[in-house]
Amino acid sequence: MAVLVALPVSAVPALAQEDGPPETTKATREQKLDVVWNAIDGSIRPGYAAFADAADEAKEAMGDLCKLPAGENLEGAREAFADLVRAWSRVEFVQFGPVMEDNRGSRILFFPDRRGIGLRQVQAILADEDESATTQAGLADKSVAVQGLGALEYVLHGTGADTLATKEGNFRCRFGEAITANLAELSDAIEADWSKEAGGIAERLTGPKDSDPAYRSADDSLKEIVGVFINGFEAIRDLRLNPAMGENEKSARPKAFLFYRSELALASLRANFAGMKDLFAASNVGSLLPEAHAYLKDSILFEFENADMALGKLSPPLGEVVGDTAKRQNLTYLLIVTDSLQSQFAGQLSPLLGLSAGFSALDGD
Repeated sequence: MAVLVALPVSAVPALAQEDGPPETTKATREQKLDVVWNAIDGSIRPGYAAFADAADEAKEAMGDLCKLPAGENLEGAREAFADLVRAWSRVEFVQFGPVMEDNRGSRILFFPDRRGIGLRQVQAILADEDESATTQAGLADKSVAVQGLGALEYVLHGTGADTLATKEGNFRCRFGEAITANLAELSDAIEADWSKEAGGIAERLTGPKDSDPAYRSADDSLKEIVGVFINGFEAIRDLRLNPAMGENEKSARPKAFLFYRSELALASLRANFAGMKDLFAASNVGSLLPEAHAYLKDSILFEFENADMALGKLSPPLGEVVGDTAKRQNLTYLLIVTDSLQSQFAGQLSPLLGLSAGFSALDGD
């Protein structure tokens, strides 16, 4: 482990080690807004479009299963769910704009569920066969904890899920179909809002003005993009990895992994990193760095490669990995790289771009 730990630590000198205050970018307003536009058109819009497509596929797959309960249709619904999880995970840390309206983000994914509220509510719906949860409209009026991916995972992979391949699983299937209909409606609304050319979030971000309460300057818009990385890596470290890993294999909590029932925890993590790597490349935010600090772009890409390497050495289910001393080594390394990436964006790139502090994915949690 000594060699592994040394990689992210030695990749780049910290700003704190340099003499005097760090230099900040001399990028123009237009250059900053170009980066914002690149992020929107090159990564965020395509990401949400892919999520909407995956939601439609999941809705169709659940519909097929409800019409004809059979093992192959159940497998098809589970595969569509896995694709939906991957698509969401690529954009889930874009926590601003349309996804924040009408509580859409929490309705898509209620996590962490520290008190097991969602689980109890989903189990109650199934036990009581609450018919109001079998339509999209009825479900949309219920708790956010029963409307999204967590609830759908339990329907497809939780206790009693095998009944979906039989007539006895009819209510459960219709509940799952309502969830996918809800997710399809939410994803379509988000995609439509991001696609607006006039008067939408894209215009606000790329044309900031004093009258806009959130985006008055190019720096305000740029901060939203950089915040995706800072908040995203913080959430991966503090909400996805640390709670499940514990201090060691004896204190590990495998069921704290997101999507542990479907064994999609690793697939979700891979998509998280892939989505942020894609956003970093598409935005070309590294082009704004002062010339003397241009190396930071390569350093960040180097850490993304380290993350890819660690993820490539892991195999599902992660629940088995955290409890095994030898197997969890690569997961421990992934945690170290995640922390390094978060530090690079929050402690180095953000100050060099002249952006103020104040990012936190965990505010209010």
